[in-house]
Amino acid sequence: MKSKIIIGLLSGLGLFSACNDVWDEHYDRNGSVPNVNLMELIRQDEALSTFARILEKTGADSLLVSSQTYTVWAPVNEALKNVNMNDEAALRRLVNNHIARYTSPTSTATNKYVYMLNGKKTTYSADGKFNGATIIGADHVAENGLMHKLSDTITYRFNFWEYISVNENYSKVYNFLKRFNKKVYSPSLSAGDDSVFVDYNPLLEHRLYGIGMINNEDSLYTMILPDNAAWDVAYARVSPYFANYNKDQAVADSIRDVQAGQAIVNGLTFRGRIDNPAVLDSLVTVYGDVIREPSRYLQSYAKMEASNGLMYLAGGNLFMDDTCTWNYKIPVEAEDVNYRTIGTGSNAYVRNTEASNLVQGISQNSYLEVSRASGVAEVTFKIPQLLAGKYDIYVDFVPPIVDGVALAQEKTRLEFRLTYPKVESSGTSNMERKGRNDDELIIGGHDVEDNKIISLKVWGGVEFPAANYYDNMWFANEENSMDDMTIRTTLRIRTNLNTDDLNNGMRRRFRVDRIRFVPVP
Repeated sequence: MKSKIIIGLLSGLGLFSACNDVWDEHYDRNGSVPNVNLMELIRQDEALSTFARILEKTGADSLLVSSQTYTVWAPVNEALKNVNMNDEAALRRLVNNHIARYTSPTSTATNKYVYMLNGKKTTYSADGKFNGATIIGADHVAENGLMHKLSDTITYRFNFWEYISVNENYSKVYNFLKRFNKKVYSPSLSAGDDSVFVDYNPLLEHRLYGIGMINNEDSLYTMILPDNAAWDVAYARVSPYFANYNKDQAVADSIRDVQAGQAIVNGLTFRGRIDNPAVLDSLVTVYGDVIREPSRYLQSYAKMEASNGLMYLAGGNLFMDDTCTWNYKIPVEAEDVNYRTIGTGSNAYVRNTEASNLVQGISQNSYLEVSRASGVAEVTFKIPQLLAGKYDIYVDFVPPIVDGVALAQEKTRLEFRLTYPKVESSGTSNMERKGRNDDELIIGGHDVEDNKIISLKVWGGVEFPAANYYDNMWFANEENSMDDMTIRTTLRIRTNLNTDDLNNGMRRRFRVDRIRFVPVP
């Protein structure tokens, strides 16, 4: 442990030395050592009396009398005449925006970031200003740092999180995000019997399930911020799709609120700055969704600078690209063993295809072949992540010619059965739909030239009364896994052949590429 501390001190001394040029120049000129600390230096200047009071009121004066090294950019009284001395949060923001660790003289290169106490990155400009503030007294040396005198305050740029936390007009999006705040144990900071817990919000992550580290000054994002009116409009639009059944209505409402809120915020954040969406073909959200019309998605919003990126302010209404950011198409690959159950006595084989195969366009170049020598060949697919709403239901079949020209005319007759929960006041029961007109259920028997995927729309506009959906925060919880998911909607496909069919050469075999549930607007 001692060695780690020594290394840390040496590292700090090296950084201190690198930032200490002004002091060296001062001593070289007159050989004197400053005999006042930064707080005393500020108190000695009557033009800085208001700033001195603010430092004392926020407790920052204790920093500036310590042996640690700081640079202070001190605004004169006139610049602070409109400051509310009773708003302690605003005073702390002001102080932390005007003090930096280590020495940062006016000779600091214009391309070098100065990190303020609040973590915000600031620079000197070529005209001698500091982040737009005019310096009227530069490089005043104290025994523990430097002080620059400003004619005005440094403009405070909120990061996304700060902006929605202090602006009441954005309280709804802020309160939704804040509800996921929690304390987590930190092994790296804990030692012995001392357990250290740190603040953590899984939704403010940039990996897997989060929308990005919008509270981090070292991150760079573009974010759409819906005001309360825009949030209400979006919630009214989205929340019915997340209606779910629970015997305790309060639990059902809470689940709906969490899932609908995530559906809204998942489409709000993008990595980097997007100054001109009109020149882009597409955008990708932090969560990974692709927006195909960037200009339409962002153009109606006012822009505002944030300290960690660019804000697009959505006032009164929020444009949502439904099927891109929340009401997704649901594909189930037939070969995925996690989502299928083979009927008793049926045979099932996953087949892979080559680029040279007669049939092109097979999803992921593999499909499931189901067959049976006698009886009924069948397979049942589980359909995950359904919302409450309407879907067109498709089954994509691979034509028999995939196995060679000799099988081009092979046929089978199929039956479909959809089972899903029906919400009732007394609980849930299964609701079923069965297949369609017989002529439409014959698969195969195509000409040799007809070697395309057979996309069969089994049903159109099926309305599901309740969502069967697991949200990002559920997946982010390490205690949950896919094995814990209960999937209550299934689609069964089975052969339905009579004696005449068999006598006419129909086979108990079919090949499924994938199932698709497509949302109906």
